[in-house]
Amino acid sequence: MMTTAIPMAHAEDGEDGFWHTVAEPASGLWSVGAVARDSAFRDVDVEVNPALLVFGGYGDFFIEANRIGYGVYRDGTNFASVIGNLRTHTSLSDDQIDDSDVLSAYDLDERDSALEIGFQVGRRLGGGWIGRAAVLQDVSGAHQSQEAELLFYRRDDVAGFRILTTVGAQYQTEDFNDYYFGIDRDEIRNSATQDVYDAGAGFSAELEVIATYDFHWGGQADNKWGAYVGLRHFQYDDEVSDSPLVGNGLVQQYFVGLGKYF
Repeated sequence: MMTTAIPMAHAEDGEDGFWHTVAEPASGLWSVGAVARDSAFRDVDVEVNPALLVFGGYGDFFIEANRIGYGVYRDGTNFASVIGNLRTHTSLSDDQIDDSDVLSAYDLDERDSALEIGFQVGRRLGGGWIGRAAVLQDVSGAHQSQEAELLFYRRDDVAGFRILTTVGAQYQTEDFNDYYFGIDRDEIRNSATQDVYDAGAGFSAELEVIATYDFHWGGQADNKWGAYVGLRHFQYDDEVSDSPLVGNGLVQQYFVGLGKYF
């Protein structure tokens, strides 16, 4: 999401001075919102959770919702960054397992969210598109494996809205897919009706669209805000959708938020 840094007014008293010191390195849109996730796992209710969503940066770091990074190279056309990524959309909690008639028939372990660290490179392409490729390694002890991604995105102005469109694909290793979507022998409760499932390496496709409307609160030029709605979909291939734990292999996320530009 394209962001604009807005300088904050200088404050003299102690409390406002502290806030000014803390907020001064912030840039872009800082917002509160709600995220609804329709899981790929079978018989799991849609979850709606509050979220702090940032599309901007803090000091030398950039922040893109669940991703934070530090640029190590930029020449106007090409760029490279060290990144950290919080993966949550394939997680599965004990409560979700217990509330699902399908999943509770097994003796499943949780599928934890993962903190991944990696490196990405990108390039400005023709026609307004930007390409980006990244390789990520889990460092949190969740899936303990790797993921690679190739994304293309662009920004357009349509009827007063700024539209960010992202399309791409990810490659998940065998260990990755097996952690989230496989079934181990010790998770089988009834060997007559349940089978072990070993998920292999596979791919997923991604589509993300975010529409943002910017406005100035109270008509003040230095008080810029943004309201947005968006969707993010992941479609996994047969290695995931063939799992007895999974429906059609589609993860759907919808989000809405309101925030202030810094």
